[in-house]
Amino acid sequence: MSTQILGRTPDGISLLTVGSQDQQQLCGSGAPILCSGDGAQLVALGPGAVKLVDISSAQEASSLPEDAVVLSAFSSGGGYLVTAQRPGKAADGSMSKNLKVWEVASGKCLFSIAHKQVAKDNWPVLHWAPHDSAFVYMVTNTVHVYSRNDNFATYRKVTIKGIGGLALSPVAAPGGGLPQLAAFLPEAKGTPAGAGLYGLEGSPEPTATVRKSFFRSQGAQLMWNSLGTACLVLSYADYDATNQSYYGEQKLHYLPADPAKAEDAVTVPLPKEGPVHDVQWSPAGDYFIAVAGFMPAKVTLFNALCKPVYDLGSGPYNLVRWNPFGRFFAICGFGNLPGDIMLFDKKTSGSCKQMGAVRSPAVSAEWSPCGRLLLTATTAPRLRVDNNVKVFTYYGEQKAHVPFATLLDAAWRPVAKDTYQDRPQSPERLSAAAKGEVATSAPTKPSYVPPHLRAAGVTSTAAVSSGAKFSLARDDDDRPGKIGAAGGRRTVLPPGAEFIAGGGNAKAASKNAKRRAKKKAGEASGEGDEGEEAGGAEGAEAATAALASSSLQDAAAAAPLSDEEARQKRIRALQKKQRQIQELKDKRAAGATMTPEQLEKLAGEAALMQELASLGA
Repeated sequence: MSTQILGRTPDGISLLTVGSQDQQQLCGSGAPILCSGDGAQLVALGPGAVKLVDISSAQEASSLPEDAVVLSAFSSGGGYLVTAQRPGKAADGSMSKNLKVWEVASGKCLFSIAHKQVAKDNWPVLHWAPHDSAFVYMVTNTVHVYSRNDNFATYRKVTIKGIGGLALSPVAAPGGGLPQLAAFLPEAKGTPAGAGLYGLEGSPEPTATVRKSFFRSQGAQLMWNSLGTACLVLSYADYDATNQSYYGEQKLHYLPADPAKAEDAVTVPLPKEGPVHDVQWSPAGDYFIAVAGFMPAKVTLFNALCKPVYDLGSGPYNLVRWNPFGRFFAICGFGNLPGDIMLFDKKTSGSCKQMGAVRSPAVSAEWSPCGRLLLTATTAPRLRVDNNVKVFTYYGEQKAHVPFATLLDAAWRPVAKDTYQDRPQSPERLSAAAKGEVATSAPTKPSYVPPHLRAAGVTSTAAVSSGAKFSLARDDDDRPGKIGAAGGRRTVLPPGAEFIAGGGNAKAASKNAKRRAKKKAGEASGEGDEGEEAGGAEGAEAATAALASSSLQDAAAAAPLSDEEARQKRIRALQKKQRQIQELKDKRAAGATMTPEQLEKLAGEAALMQELASLGA
């Protein structure tokens, strides 16, 4: 069953079997593919009713008398189906109850309410506790908790002032109680945005047991790991205050579920500046992978304690997908990227071994329930040409290719839990890998060379460029591999190289590297220490960034700066601090409370302006 694929076209949803060109028409639904957790039934949204189609027989199993449904979702345990119609008015002029919960077994409607905003971006709006014991529904400043004990007839109010989004932990509280709730709190009246973890049992006005605040955020995506021990918060803003990205700004934050570890709530130390393209927890809950930074993006493996453990290098990637067991994973570059796919095997120690590579321009990727096949799909409306599905093995060999005139959606048919067990690479593949027969990266086309340069033997336009070379394929300073306990990669120093002490202190490492660069350049020591500006500009965020980008520090130490370069660098650093001080002044004017560190930074404005003037800025 793991080799069966559901494909949605303008004509309806069909069932495909890998290795066969046959397609079995299941229904005429134009809605996105939605299956029960065991893959037995398919939801078909149509005029007059919502149909549940038995996939094996392609026959209607049951139906719900609900017309014009636009969105639907199963509960966590699969016992209930949630449907939503577009907002409208009832015969008496009141808002119609367009959000409903149906019991799948009986077909009865157990819950209905009027819901104003029905959109894919915030769907589903009901968040279920494990085993369908309860669900929560967010309203202004409040969360309503409905219990299965009374068939969701009544609710209990839990007040969380300013709540703008939520996610329930997948693990129930000890004793079978309600799980923890992660909530996003937007900026309001000069106070920063934030995310916190709350208990739903006890007080109707709980306080956050763990909280992390951050500025410049309009929304957030909340992602629990499967163990319920930690939650990742991907905050985003449509506007980038630094003017470095047209697509806004993203930050990744980490919240431990244990209140005793509340001080471990941090901004994730990503090794490269730029947007966060994708982040995914392993289904096992013990690791997560972040793809972040300006292209070529950097890919890093973190453990469940938010410690970077493996550097997977950089490249044209914006997507990561784990297989259902958390053993294999794929790093992909889709959309406007070439379509490179790198396939890795994560070992129990945290190290990663590449199994293969392939190129397949696509829109989406998904691992099969057996965890050994990867499905890629090129779908409309993202791409209107060359719509298809392809299936690859975990080591990159193509097993199937099915073209479509127009393909709207594609997904594996789910299977019942525990149908498959986790399996390592086959002995044959391990033997082939030992002999060097592992698939390698897809060959890249040579760079374009203008006709007038070809006769001179130039192989690329970069060869005639006097400036620094840029490559979308990888960073020149890439050093993939296991990351040491101090946060830097374990590298072997060449003879005569000096070890920089204090590797656990990012500020000290940055200072030492820059002092050595100055010394080699023969600069005077009276200019001041630039380590303070590197460490104090962004506080803890700058320290973690310096820690993760140790390779950049080494490069800076190896290339002495001229007097003019050092002056320009100092001016840029001071101007950056000036912008930060202006932001703090704006926040203070808006009524925000300043911390002692922020007040100290504001007090240093006069000295900063004086130094800028002395540098001729």
